[in-house]
Amino acid sequence: MTSGCSIPSQGARRPEAGRCEVRAHASPEAFTALAGEWRALLAKAKPSHPFYDPAWHLAWWKHLGSGALHLCEARRPGGELIAVAPFTVNGEGLLRLTGGEVLSDYLDIAVLPGAEAEVWTALLAHLEGPQGPAWKEMLVRGLPEGSPTLKVLTDADGPARGRAGAEREEVCPVIPLPGSWEDYVGMLDARDERELRRKLRKAFMQPGLEFRRTLGEEQLEADLAEFVRLHALSHPDKADFWNEARGAFFREMAREMLRLGWLDLTFLVVDGHPAAANFAFDFEDRIYLYNSGYDPNERGLSAGLVLLAHNIEEAINGGRASFDLLRGDEAYKYTFGAKDEPIFRVRLARAQA
Repeated sequence: MTSGCSIPSQGARRPEAGRCEVRAHASPEAFTALAGEWRALLAKAKPSHPFYDPAWHLAWWKHLGSGALHLCEARRPGGELIAVAPFTVNGEGLLRLTGGEVLSDYLDIAVLPGAEAEVWTALLAHLEGPQGPAWKEMLVRGLPEGSPTLKVLTDADGPARGRAGAEREEVCPVIPLPGSWEDYVGMLDARDERELRRKLRKAFMQPGLEFRRTLGEEQLEADLAEFVRLHALSHPDKADFWNEARGAFFREMAREMLRLGWLDLTFLVVDGHPAAANFAFDFEDRIYLYNSGYDPNERGLSAGLVLLAHNIEEAINGGRASFDLLRGDEAYKYTFGAKDEPIFRVRLARAQA
């Protein structure tokens, strides 16, 4: 079902760009119908991350979504798409973006640069109007520090009129990449550099050690099964992660990321036996390490750390600007030279009628 409304002018500042229309979709078919225009919008917006892609949101909605879908698109007169904001609202009245609390490290709406205030003025007028869903509080989480949404919603004179509050949610440690591997290891703390070089020397003395990458769809199913096995082996908490819904999400999401050219699934193999796996995305100028796993029987080889070092070297050789280790401040990330980049959540109470 699709509903549309023109944004009322009463009580709201009319953006210079003119009125825009917000239409809401209740069917997940809208993820696919809007995909081409949505991606074109994301290509213009910065920062952008693979978690913002419509294929990501559709896979999440199909396998893990809950509540009522309220996917908003905003268009200017003439039909130009200037924003997509895929919301879901639960039975307690919590309005949030699709993508969930656990599986999407970054989240934000897709919006034309420069149109953020116009879009959020229109979105809030729609969401709080008669055609909006029944919600009490909006939670927008996973916002990078440079997110225009974070700035617009927390602006005291912005469309939220001081009703939104932001708090630091977590950090994503990110490694800035120089032009060469030697420059990179030279950036590390002296002790960390010595340890890394020692572990790499030890690993490369191991007969039969090699690295491989998933290159096509014909390999994907078996490689995903191997990744899941290694991920579950590496820690009891990770074994508990794999229920039927999350497995189905991973399989569909991985197929879509591979089709888009962003999947970077790599393995460290010893004598034909996979010892470690990294599930990452190669998106624009950044590598995102989404998840990893290793065989505890290969702990003496430091298989997981050796594979990560190999991935970092490949990223440097490929001209990438940074290597994102995503949410969490685990100690190992800082031994690789990562620097914290904060992410934020914004809460907004619905305006009183």
